[in-house]
Amino acid sequence: MKVNRKKTLLLSAIFTILFLFGAVPVFAAEDAIPSIRVEAALQSDGSAVITEVWSVRGVYSGTEYYKVLNHMDNMSVHSFTVKDESGTQYQTLSTWDADRSREEKAGTCGILKTTDGYELCWGIGTYGDHQYTIQYVLDGLVKDYGDYAGFYHQFVSDLSSAPEAISVKIRMANTSLTENNARIWGYGFPGDVQIAGSGILTAASSESLDGGDYVNLLCRFERGLFPQAARADMSFEDLQKNAENEESPIALYILGAVFAVLLIGGGASFAFFHSRYKLADGTAVRLAARNQIEPAWSVPFGGSIPAVYAAMELLRKGISCDKLMGAYLIRWQKAGYISIEERKNPQGKKEPEEVIVFRPEQTPSAAVEQSLYAILAARADPDGILWSSVIEKRAEKLYERLTEWAVEAKSEGEKELILLGVAAKDKNDVVRFTASGFEQAVRMIGFQKYLIGMKVQQKDGPAPRELWGDYLVFAALFDIGEQVLKSMEALDPAYFDTFSELYGYNSYRMVYFMTMTNHISSTAAPNVSGIGGAAGSVGGGGFSGGRPGVMQCGGGGKKPVKILNPVKETGEMAVKHFQYCKIEIFIPKTHFTALQKALQGVDAGHIGNYDSCLSYSEVTGCWRPLEGSSPYIGKEKAVSSEPELKVEVTCLRDNVDPTVDAIKRVHPYEVPVINVIPLYRTSF
Repeated sequence: MKVNRKKTLLLSAIFTILFLFGAVPVFAAEDAIPSIRVEAALQSDGSAVITEVWSVRGVYSGTEYYKVLNHMDNMSVHSFTVKDESGTQYQTLSTWDADRSREEKAGTCGILKTTDGYELCWGIGTYGDHQYTIQYVLDGLVKDYGDYAGFYHQFVSDLSSAPEAISVKIRMANTSLTENNARIWGYGFPGDVQIAGSGILTAASSESLDGGDYVNLLCRFERGLFPQAARADMSFEDLQKNAENEESPIALYILGAVFAVLLIGGGASFAFFHSRYKLADGTAVRLAARNQIEPAWSVPFGGSIPAVYAAMELLRKGISCDKLMGAYLIRWQKAGYISIEERKNPQGKKEPEEVIVFRPEQTPSAAVEQSLYAILAARADPDGILWSSVIEKRAEKLYERLTEWAVEAKSEGEKELILLGVAAKDKNDVVRFTASGFEQAVRMIGFQKYLIGMKVQQKDGPAPRELWGDYLVFAALFDIGEQVLKSMEALDPAYFDTFSELYGYNSYRMVYFMTMTNHISSTAAPNVSGIGGAAGSVGGGGFSGGRPGVMQCGGGGKKPVKILNPVKETGEMAVKHFQYCKIEIFIPKTHFTALQKALQGVDAGHIGNYDSCLSYSEVTGCWRPLEGSSPYIGKEKAVSSEPELKVEVTCLRDNVDPTVDAIKRVHPYEVPVINVIPLYRTSF
C-alpha cells in the first residue's frame, strides 16, 4: 500500500546534528542519516521493547545526543541501553548531567527526567561516522479501547537531515499478526505499509524522505492479544478518527521523542529547542530554549490574529484551526458581532447548551473574519442561533471548512508579516523570517510565556489593564484562556469586574464564558483532544523541534494526507481528500443556457486563467415515471426516451455543494441526474 507524504509535524523520533559557524549555528553539508531501522516487540501487557538503529554520517561537533519522550499519556520508559557500531555497550548512569564535556560523556548513557517526560541521553564519543543501536521499553504503548486494542505512534519524526531510508517492523512473540487480527495505517512518508507474510506489520520508505516527512503508524489488534493492556477512555474508532482528523494539518498532537545534538563547542551547553530556522537571506538561526526567553507583556504584531498565527506557523508551532476560531469568537464577543450564551434547545436535550447568537446589524469588515463569519452563520437557525449540538452533528464538514479557512488566515498573516518587514520570500519564493523578524518572533514566544505565568511575572510592574482584552484573545489562541482569566482575577479583582462587563458577564461568569468558548471551538474539531494531552494512547515519540501538543489546521504547505489501510475503503471517507471533482449533469437542450449561467455564478469550471470551462455531448435518456411522480417529460408508468445533453464540468471539491444547489435551481426535472465524481489527478 502506497503511503503519501504528510507535511505537518506530529509525534515520534528525530535525529539532528547542529554545527556552529561563528555565532550562528548551521548544519554541516555532509551531515546525513543514511538509514533508520526500528523494531517494536509488543508484549501482551501492552508494553513494547523498542530497538532503533541509526546510521549517522558526518558528525563533527557536539557532546551528546538525546531523545525526548514527552506527553507520555500514562506511559513510562525504562531499561534504556546504547551500543555503538563496535558492539560496545555504553555504561548506564543513574543520573545524567548534560553539562559534562564530550570526553566525560563518552561511552555513557542515561535517562533524564524532565517536567514533561523523559530524555534518553548518550555521549557522542569520537567524531565521525557512527551507528548507534538504542533500546528502551515503553510501558503502556498498546491500550485496550474496548472494541479493539491498539496504538497511534510516531516512530520517526520530521528530520532536519531527512533519512535516505526508513523501515519499521512491529511484531509479537509467539503470535503471527495477520489480517484476521491486525490492521495498520501509515501517514507522512513515501512508501508502503503492509501485513507481511512473516506475521509482522511493516512500514518502509520507497524513496528518500524530504524535510517535513515522518513515519506515523496507527495499529489495531484484536483485544485478546493484549489481555493485560491498560484500559483507555475512548474507543478505537475514536482513536482512528483522531488520526484521520490530523489532516488539517494535526493536526494532531506532537508528543514525544527527539534526537538532537545538544552542545555546540567544548563544554558549553545549549538546549536544542525547536530545531534551526532558515531565514529569507539564506542564513540560519536557532530558537533559544524556552527558559532562556524573557517574558514580554506587549501584544505582538499590533494584535493581528492572522500575523500571530502565521508567525507561529513559521516557528513550526502550529495552532489548531478550532483555537484560531476561538480567538475570533472572543474578539467578536467584545465587538458586539456575536454573543456567547447558554440556552435551552427546544428540540434538544433537557440541559441547556452553549450557543453563538449572531448580531446581523454589526458584522466584521476584514476579509478573513468575514469568511469565518459566513462559515458559522450559514449553520445558524433562522433566529441567528448556532447551537453546539448543530456543530457536533456537522463537525466533520465544519472542520473541513475551518481547515480551508485557516489556510486563508495564514496567507493573510504572511502578507501582514511581509508588510511589517518580519518576513520575506526567499529565492525559492518561500516565506521565511527576516533577521529582525525572527527577533520579533522570539518576543512573541516571550508574550506567550508571559501569559502562562501572568500571575507571577510582574517584576516590571503590571501590564496595562487596557491590554487585557487582547490578552484574552491570544490566550484563547494559545489555548490557555481559562488559566489567564484566573490570573487576571487574582491580580486585580476590582478591575476584573469592570473587564468582565465588556463581554456582557459579571466576574463570576467570566471564567465560565471562556469554558463555553473553548467548548464551542473544540466541538468543531471532532474527536480531537486538547493541547498538552494525548489522544488516547497517542503518545510517546515526537520531536522537541516540532509543535508540542498542537494540532495544525491548514497552512504551511504541508497538508497531511490520509492513508488507506489494507482493507479497501469506499464512500466518502475514501474520497474526501481529492481536491477536484467532475460533475456530470443530464439536462434538456432547452435549459443549457440557464445551466451555463448557473455554473458561471458559482465559479464552477474555473481552470487556471480560464473560467466557464465545460463540455457537453448529445445523449439519449431513458426513464419511466412511477406512481406519484410529477415528470417534466413523459407519462406515468410509460418508458420515455428523449434527447438530452450530458454536461461535464470540473469543480473544486469544496465547491460541490453550492454547485449542485445552483444546478437544481435551473434544472427542470423533478429528480435531476447529477453525478459527482472525484478526480484522482488533474493536469492543472
